[in-house]
Amino acid sequence: MEKIKVLYIDDEQDNLNAFKASFRRIFEIHTGISAYEGLKILAEHVIEIIISDQRMPGTSGTEFFEQISQLYPNPIRILLTGYSDINAVIDAVNKGNIYRYVSKPWHEYDLKLTIENAYELYSIRDQNNKLTTKYKKIFAESSDPILLFDTKGRIVDYNKSAMDLFKTKEDKLSIMTINSLISNKDDAYRIFDLLDKNGIINSYECLVNGKSELRNCLFSINKINNYSGKTINYQAVIKDITERTRTSQLLLKRVIETQEEERERISRDLHDGIGQYLAAISLHFNSLKSKFNKKNSIVEELDSIPNLLTAAISELQKICFNTLPLELQSDNLIAAIEQLTINVTNSDFNIKFTHQNDFPAVKTPLAVSLFRIIQEFINNSIKHSKSSEVIIDINIDNKSIIINLSDNGIGFNISNLDIYKGRGLKNIKSRVESFNGTLDLMSTTEQGTNFDIVIPILLFDEKANNKFMQIN
Repeated sequence: MEKIKVLYIDDEQDNLNAFKASFRRIFEIHTGISAYEGLKILAEHVIEIIISDQRMPGTSGTEFFEQISQLYPNPIRILLTGYSDINAVIDAVNKGNIYRYVSKPWHEYDLKLTIENAYELYSIRDQNNKLTTKYKKIFAESSDPILLFDTKGRIVDYNKSAMDLFKTKEDKLSIMTINSLISNKDDAYRIFDLLDKNGIINSYECLVNGKSELRNCLFSINKINNYSGKTINYQAVIKDITERTRTSQLLLKRVIETQEEERERISRDLHDGIGQYLAAISLHFNSLKSKFNKKNSIVEELDSIPNLLTAAISELQKICFNTLPLELQSDNLIAAIEQLTINVTNSDFNIKFTHQNDFPAVKTPLAVSLFRIIQEFINNSIKHSKSSEVIIDINIDNKSIIINLSDNGIGFNISNLDIYKGRGLKNIKSRVESFNGTLDLMSTTEQGTNFDIVIPILLFDEKANNKFMQIN
């Protein structure tokens, strides 16, 4: 354990020698025979406790303490004086900020105890100074806005980030209140109610008056008490979540739009497909009724109805498949793609599908996304690329699922941003990126389009039948 560093100043050498003899084993002793020598020692050494005799020629102990109060504020001061110097003691308390005075001649045990008690105070102050310095650094350099306000809501301090966030008059937050910064006054009242009840707030969301617009912010507030435990201030750390909120809103909007688009598609398919077949069946039944009443032959009508019902059932199966293939519900991506090729292939359009023979089952979220990517590519090839053939190849290694999609259509110029940002391609990119995957797109006019897609995966061990799932 380091010794307490003590400086003793006295104009009598015998007193200095006696002090050294008494305390050199327990304290680190520095001595000076004048105030001038004391200043030299303070300039060269870190001193924690200063003891000075009051009556010295030239500069008294009181004057010495007053001189060093600005340059060396941290050491604890002890004044040695006689009873007749009581006025000097009072002066020293007022001007020199002394911790205690000790009567001469001093008693060894009492002086030792006084020095040790003084050091405890020094340690507390030193720790507080370090914490204060650290806090001020964090306060000033924090990228989050920080406000200090009193119990009446008046702002008493703030950092630069707070200045950058809030709309203020003449850029002076100190003349404002916390209520004036918060857009909705009910939120301001609610904050103070919570502080009165709990003394702390974690992540209270509200709108604040930003410099150029209203900003969404999270307030985290704690109280600051004085030594007696009374709350004197509150500290508010503010998180500006405006961009995060906007992103969430855009994502929610996109989800809703996608849901509505899917509902519209299903509605259109039902109306144009099943609806037409059922309408035709209804007409045939009305015709049957009419002919039956007239005792005409109904064989021809009866022969057409099963065909219409078969077509309606087939159309319904197609709609259900496009909504979510049953194969995907059992994690069988390959079977779902094979069924897709059967549904789409006709005399004008062909799909070649190749895959790894031992391709494992894929967890539903990833399987659905991969299926939608392939489905979107096929739809684009038919509608926009005027393709007659699409080639699909799927493989897997220990790290990734690798998908190659190509068609023999008219292609397009990738530099054409309107095409590149089209809804279909945008959907494919979004799905790939949502699984931390990559998409390399190549397209040449009149030569077709090619997508190379890589999706990272995490394999189970061999005991789990070599099944895998996506990282997410």
